Amino acid sequence: MVSAVKAPTKNVQENTPLWFSWLSIILTAIFGALALGKILVNIITNASNSVGNALGSANNSLGSLYNQNVGNTVANTANHVFGQMIFPIIISFIILHAATILGGWLANFAILGDKTFTFKKMLNYYGRFYVLLFALNFVSFLFALIGINALAIFIIYLALMLWGFISFFTYINTIHQRKMDTFYIKLLAWLANSAILGLAFLIVFAIMGSEIATLISNATGGIL
Repeated sequence: MVSAVKAPTKNVQENTPLWFSWLSIILTAIFGALALGKILVNIITNASNSVGNALGSANNSLGSLYNQNVGNTVANTANHVFGQMIFPIIISFIILHAATILGGWLANFAILGDKTFTFKKMLNYYGRFYVLLFALNFVSFLFALIGINALAIFIIYLALMLWGFISFFTYINTIHQRKMDTFYIKLLAWLANSAILGLAFLIVFAIMGSEIATLISNATGGIL
């Protein structure tokens, strides 16, 4: 981990144990999901508390009644939904990260023609890159856990920007092997990678849409 943070692109060997790469990617997905879910729960709970405080300023008994009944219900419901959705969110994040690796390999190996970029080497590359993402997601989750939402959201934003950069770094930095002009071959590689990521997003939307529909149906007793 220390080596990956100091120099993510160095010392990448095909004989590097793959368990490190898989662990790095899975932990990144888990803490990314936990951080995002906890931030959303905090936002909903804080909004509910703000309503209770506003009502309490106008009428103390009304504010107290709101906090005891509606406020507690909102907080409990938010945490319950978070618990129900956390596993599908983790699976969705893993799908997106897998698509990132597949897209990077396709761009380098198939489009740019760099035969040194085997899938195993690409997996090792991203395993090292994802140590940085894991660190950001973990710190964001800690801040969300203690209720410092502004910092948690900012760090999640940094993680998203880093993920976007990592998604295209390996082949943007590669000297291509094709005879096509650099601009067009890199554009073709970018389009291929974007297509893989776009397909992954469609899968994620289908998973999340199904989970949300199930939650709404259960909450309304099957009426909706």
